Amino acid sequence: MSSPDTANVLVVDDEADVRELLTDALRSADLDVVTAASGAEAIDLSARQAPDLLIMDLCLADGSGLDVIDRLREVSGDLPAVVITGLPDVESLTAASRRRPVEVMTKPLDVDRLQRTVREVLWSRGRGERLRRRTVRLRRIAHEIKRDGQLAQGQFETTCADLTCAYRALSGQMSLQKAVLAYQNTMIASKNDDEVFASLFRLFSIRSGVAFGVALVCDEQARLNIVGRFGVPRPDRLGFCEKLAWPVVRLLLDTPRCMMLDAGEQRELFDESIHRHLPGLTVLAIPLIPATDELIGAALLYRKGEQPFTDADVALAEMLSFPTATAVRRTD
Repeated sequence: MSSPDTANVLVVDDEADVRELLTDALRSADLDVVTAASGAEAIDLSARQAPDLLIMDLCLADGSGLDVIDRLREVSGDLPAVVITGLPDVESLTAASRRRPVEVMTKPLDVDRLQRTVREVLWSRGRGERLRRRTVRLRRIAHEIKRDGQLAQGQFETTCADLTCAYRALSGQMSLQKAVLAYQNTMIASKNDDEVFASLFRLFSIRSGVAFGVALVCDEQARLNIVGRFGVPRPDRLGFCEKLAWPVVRLLLDTPRCMMLDAGEQRELFDESIHRHLPGLTVLAIPLIPATDELIGAALLYRKGEQPFTDADVALAEMLSFPTATAVRRTD
């Protein structure tokens, strides 16, 4: 039987060798892997013990893996799922993206990537439960200390923990402010638009994770033009960048503020020729406004599924938008 600290992963695939591969790759001291060869078996196993994470094959012998995800979520709520498929057609990937999986992976599987994804998801999902259990333990300890006449010591330890949390939060804020100040100094030293946008994308890559990007600046006729593309190991093709950028630019022109959008969920905004690239792709749009009602450019960062943008990224973008806009105006 699994211990309370062991996470449960349910692998559903009608191929025995895939089930065996994932069992060997994922099982560890703090992670228990249960496998099912069909949707019906998966539903039966989940009724006995609710999984913490689901790894679901898109096409099963007894039906669609997406239907099984829906059934299990009716019982388990927002159950995180990784969808795997050997037939990565646009229609199937689009249907899978509507279930908001944490990842969509194609066969043959990248086992290292799957292991990282599983660890990240379970850490995030387990954090709330760990905090709840920690709170229960602290309350029990405080009660025992009070019973033994040592309540004052318990209160002191709680205060120390609160101060530690407050110190860490303050340190994080100071670190962010220091990074923004350093970025502003970089903007002052920038000699052209290329240096400005390269610094912006570099800062996001360091603080938030690697991203691709498109830089746009207004010409003398106040028309936005793509002036740079960024990415590791290399930027995407200009044609793709244009078809991704212009619908987002139209949103910025209507609502000039930093925004984040899931391109897979809003695929109707984009040209059909790039729809197959959109599942799992998130975009962070940063308007460059040096003065009220004066948009002189934009920076679009996007990621392809491994690490979507978050509200913290939007907050960072809002802090960097004005100094970037000022630097772009100065270097034009």
